[in-house]
Amino acid sequence: MPILTSRTVAVRIARAPWRRICQQRTSTTVSLLINDQHWWFSKPISSHNRRFTSSTASSSSSTSSASLPAQEPFEYEVDHLVIGAGVVGLAVAERLASRGGSTLLVDKNPLVGQETSSRNSEVIHAGLYYPPDSLKTKLCIRGNELMYDYCEKFNIEHRQTTKWVVGQSEADIEYLEDLSKKAHKLLLPTKRMPGPPTWMITKEQMLIEEPHVRGKAALVSARTGIVDVHGLMHVLEAQIVEHGGDVVLQCEVTGMERIYTSTRKAGMDGQGEMAGGFKVKMNSPAGPVVIKAATVINSAGLHADKVYNLLKNPSGTPNSSSSNQAGSCPLSPFKLHYCKGHYYGYSGKTMVSRLIYPVPDKTLVGLGTHLTLDLAGRMRFGPDVLYVDSLDDYSVDPSTVGSPASLEVVAKVVGTFLPDVKASSLYADYAGIRPKLAAPGEEFRDFIIHHHSGFVNLAGIESPGLTSSLAIAEYVEKLLY
Repeated sequence: MPILTSRTVAVRIARAPWRRICQQRTSTTVSLLINDQHWWFSKPISSHNRRFTSSTASSSSSTSSASLPAQEPFEYEVDHLVIGAGVVGLAVAERLASRGGSTLLVDKNPLVGQETSSRNSEVIHAGLYYPPDSLKTKLCIRGNELMYDYCEKFNIEHRQTTKWVVGQSEADIEYLEDLSKKAHKLLLPTKRMPGPPTWMITKEQMLIEEPHVRGKAALVSARTGIVDVHGLMHVLEAQIVEHGGDVVLQCEVTGMERIYTSTRKAGMDGQGEMAGGFKVKMNSPAGPVVIKAATVINSAGLHADKVYNLLKNPSGTPNSSSSNQAGSCPLSPFKLHYCKGHYYGYSGKTMVSRLIYPVPDKTLVGLGTHLTLDLAGRMRFGPDVLYVDSLDDYSVDPSTVGSPASLEVVAKVVGTFLPDVKASSLYADYAGIRPKLAAPGEEFRDFIIHHHSGFVNLAGIESPGLTSSLAIAEYVEKLLY
């Protein structure tokens, strides 16, 4: 495989599996044979925002290259490597690509967003439920505003449907009233949404607006909506390329380690060492690939813990576990739990005009089996909560979750707020798996968004991850720059 100069990066766009890498090159270009066509790519890497010292750059009086360990040749260099092409990884890559430099987004799947991002309720949340100082709340509120703006700018199909959270008891009503007070403190008026973010309605008002819905009272969330998540992801992918970034699919990360330069000026990291980016190994249909990345963003979703565990010596220096280059300590190892949720379609008539949610469980492990609408106006219900060991079993077994007995249970649960629903019209539609930091029975766990010495971890990005995606991208950019 040809070795490119340190000032170029070859773009490998794997919309279809790579056939092979041709051995033709000039000093600044490389030819790829994809689906029997030659593609020539070349791009300079801008140096103004590099956060690492290139091992191939000319040595200065303060750097001793003789003390560096032998390095296998890098085939590509990038300023930003984003691992995981779900909606969050796409948003992060689009944000970083838009600021210049070189950005590469990789994913092991043949298409973007094939896991959690494409198997959810497609809801734009308002940010009501979680603790006020949590990342989930802050990023959901900011993401809600950014999402509506982005969808309008790029004509992505969406709808501000509003949502009701329906209470069935006095305790529920007290909870909803407190939730509304919290919303008024957190969700400030915006140019788009100058009115109140929430308000309470009575049982009588509910019957006028939604005759099929039952409850003692309901909280109206004005800022809740739905979005075509596939359309959103396609636009983000196109914008990455438009900004000069690259999306490479069917490319799985197999190893990562920090690169170090040795300096004669002691004090860099306290050991005379400074981090010089990352060496990242990957497997692709064309064979092994070795990339040098200035920064790495781990947005691998269900696989985020495994990707982080691939990083050798995450401390930031070869001799110290307390390096603090980026203003934080290394992230301790974390474990993700896989939570499968089934969604149910409905073949009968649509009975509501907005989203209907029950009062959630106090642990917030989920928001309860709720009623959402797709953009065609069809009702669907879900998800349920089932912790599983497998992170790739999306099967919907008609003999279990799709059995008449199971559908009767779903109808009974939904019937607490929509009594006219019929079990005979329900069917098991699809399933999704969420990456949870909280084990079964544990209390609320916030997103992990952690930056240390050029490595950013995004972990436990479940709901409201879709709504928060553009805000997470904005947050990551601020962490890096």
